[in-house]
Amino acid sequence: MRKFITVAATVPLLSGLLLGPMAFAQSADEGMQDSEDALMEERTDDFDGQQLEQFADAYVEVGEIHNEYSQLLQEVDSTEQAQELQQEANDEMVQAIQDSGLEVQEYSAIAAALERDPEMRQEVVTMIEARQ
Repeated sequence: MRKFITVAATVPLLSGLLLGPMAFAQSADEGMQDSEDALMEERTDDFDGQQLEQFADAYVEVGEIHNEYSQLLQEVDSTEQAQELQQEANDEMVQAIQDSGLEVQEYSAIAAALERDPEMRQEVVTMIEARQ
């Protein structure tokens, strides 16, 4: 089963910093979404510094992938080409998250927790800004 980034509901995080990279976010199926929702509710603020660092690393990489594919999408002539590019972008984003040491569900759970915890959000914004 393919994994998809499903953090569309957490887009308004980090005062708009997460808006761009999450534009490609899509759900694989409702079952996967339900399990991610349960994980996000279960794990709100129990993330350690290493996980937040991994999130920041992944976030920056996901943003770079988003920017690259946004430009490519402006040049396509068909819906089919656009869908193929979106799938490629999604696959690369998933790989970037996994390469950071997180699973997509963990990434999504951290993103959701950032929406609820302004102090943790500011900590992660600082980490992200240091990487850009």
